[in-house]
Amino acid sequence: MAARISSVSRTAVPDLVDAPARGIFLIAGGIAIFSIQDIIIRLLGATYPALEIMFIRGLVAMTIIGFMVYADGGFSTLRVRHPLINLVRGLLQVTSYTAYYMALAAMPIAEVTAIFFVSPLIVTAFSALFLGESVGIRRWAGVLAGFIGVLVIVRPGSSILDPVAFLPLLASFTYATSVIITRRLGKTQTGPSLALTAMLIFVIVSGAGGLVMGDGSFANDSHPSLAFLLRAWSMPEGRDLLMLGACGVIAAVGFYCLAQGYRVAPASVVAPFEFVAMPLAVMWGLVVWGEHPPATTLLGIALIVCSGIYVLRREAVRNRPLSTGRGVRLRL
Repeated sequence: MAARISSVSRTAVPDLVDAPARGIFLIAGGIAIFSIQDIIIRLLGATYPALEIMFIRGLVAMTIIGFMVYADGGFSTLRVRHPLINLVRGLLQVTSYTAYYMALAAMPIAEVTAIFFVSPLIVTAFSALFLGESVGIRRWAGVLAGFIGVLVIVRPGSSILDPVAFLPLLASFTYATSVIITRRLGKTQTGPSLALTAMLIFVIVSGAGGLVMGDGSFANDSHPSLAFLLRAWSMPEGRDLLMLGACGVIAAVGFYCLAQGYRVAPASVVAPFEFVAMPLAVMWGLVVWGEHPPATTLLGIALIVCSGIYVLRREAVRNRPLSTGRGVRLRL
């Protein structure tokens, strides 16, 4: 998901080195890869329901990540000490993913991506409220500026406001909450363990949803978002099947790029490069769907990006190394 998705604590990723250029390349590359997933899922969303896409993508990604785990230490590294907390984290990520792509079915890709990218700001706020971390007045000001950017985009009170605009905000909040949980879990679990656990929950939840709603008995075409969630499952063939499989490959490869990017370079250096997602979203919206963001949307995007980068840099200035939970998005 633009990203849409989890994170890995530095404590769970050993053998760090200092290679900023390589880290920046990996982060920017991972984000670019995930932006292609957004395009694919939006295109497939006209035919296949969200849960079916989630199910097939999860199966493919689990297979690829499993091979990565086997090649990098074996399955003994997958120990899970807190299964219930992992379950809560996985359900939050499923909610985030579903809300994000339901919004993408009805909103311009640039707007959805911009609103979701307040998640680093929400993590900052939640860190102060729930983890007791110190957040100074300037970082609080950055958080406030980011939320003003969201208001500029969604324009509450205007006659054109669609309630679907709150879906990417829901995605951002649930994602940020999962990041806070991940910070705790990262002390006892490896990155691959966190990734595979989350993917397994995605497959189980989406598969169960398919058993309940897959026959189309709950189908609702009153709104594009509801249609995307509730339409009947169908057997993909040919190009569609390849595109669905590609989403799984993107999830696995994109995670690897992001995780490696935060392994080899300081988070304070590479984290701001996650915001490359914004110009990519604007570009893809224009090239693929002919979406021209209005001036208010561009202003809101600028506020969100600038405030996010400012908050990330302020944490670095305070000599408190950025947790990769603030940046690494498995986009599950």
